[in-house]
Amino acid sequence: MLQKVVSSFTAVLFTLCLAGSIYAEEVAGKISKVGDDGREITVKAKDGKEVTVKISGSRTTLDGVKSRSDLKEGQSVTVEHEKGEAKKVKVTK
Repeated sequence: MLQKVVSSFTAVLFTLCLAGSIYAEEVAGKISKVGDDGREITVKAKDGKEVTVKISGSRTTLDGVKSRSDLKEGQSVTVEHEKGEAKKVKVTK
């Protein structure tokens, strides 16, 4: 009985994790605007589309910079975001 409960819980947890990654979008391009000391950035993709996202100090993972105040216009980035909030920002050199 316990094994069935654990198996069911694991399956549900896996499904929820998968669903979360499906809904997140990704944009790659250059930062065209930095607002509020790095708390918000606008990324211009190669196709010309601009996406503005909020950067959280606790919920956004930063890769390639130490803090959101290090985000600068012109940097190449890849941003995973959902509902206007960045989940991960990767700065490439």
